[in-house]
Amino acid sequence: MGFIVGLLLGAIAALLYAPKAGDEMREEMRTRTDDLRRRADDLQRVAQKLKGEAQSKGKELIDDAKQEWSEAGGPGTGTGRPGGTV
Repeated sequence: MGFIVGLLLGAIAALLYAPKAGDEMREEMRTRTDDLRRRADDLQRVAQKLKGEAQSKGKELIDDAKQEWSEAGGPGTGTGRPGGTV
């Protein structure tokens, strides 16, 4: 019960001591929200680009590793010696 009373008193105090009028505050919040949306969209585009680059690099690394493995005569390549003897 005390928490709810404290919450209500805090909300009333915030409204009484708010530095701006409601219309100004809403407009500022709208502007900030739009700015945050644009930033989030930019970050999403950057993240998608980085994801694509990472996938490409990962595929290259896998292909290189497979190439080296087959050149080294790894198991299943058909070039290794049976029984693992050298």
